[in-house]
Parts: sequence; C-alpha cells; structure tokens
Amino acid sequence: MHAAVSDCFAKYPFAKGTAYQRFSCIYQAHSHYGPAAMGAQYSLLLQVDLASLNVGKDVDSGVLTQEEGKATLHWVTDKAYTQASRYSRVATQPQRN
Repeated sequence: MHAAVSDCFAKYPFAKGTAYQRFSCIYQAHSHYGPAAMGAQYSLLLQVDLASLNVGKDVDSGVLTQEEGKATLHWVTDKAYTQASRYSRVATQPQRN
C-alpha cells in the first residue's frame, strides 16, 4: 500500500492543480487495500487523506503557496503519526484491575 501511495505522489506531485488527481489516486489505493491492511489507524489515515485534499485545494486556489502547502501537509502528517503512535501504545498496554 505504501508503494501505491508513493506512486500517487510521483504521478501527481504537490503542485498547483494536482489536488483532486492526487487525492483520487491515494483514496483508490487505500480503498483497494482497505482497513485490513491499515489496521486500527484506518479512520485516522482517511482523515489525513481529506486534510491533504483540503491543503491541495488551498494551493490550487492560491490561498497557500506550494511551500506553505508542503509545510502544512507535513504538520498534519506528523500530528497524525503522533496520535496514531499514542493510540498504539495505549492499545497495547495491559489492562490494570
């Protein structure tokens, strides 16, 4: 799945006018592999996909520059990773009685 998503970024680099094509490509890759491949973070990953689309639309419309869009997307991805890591640690900790 990671390779499929990476291919989407290669085909549709983060540039003005590519938001919908990139989002569609990534969404199709995630849909193809589904929740079984992504585990407990499936819904979180879909939120990142939607955030990526919104950032891309802001770049397309000129609200953000390409560099601002890249920085914003990086921030969203880091935040999602932190949240997913925190969830994973909590889910794997033994329950105390």
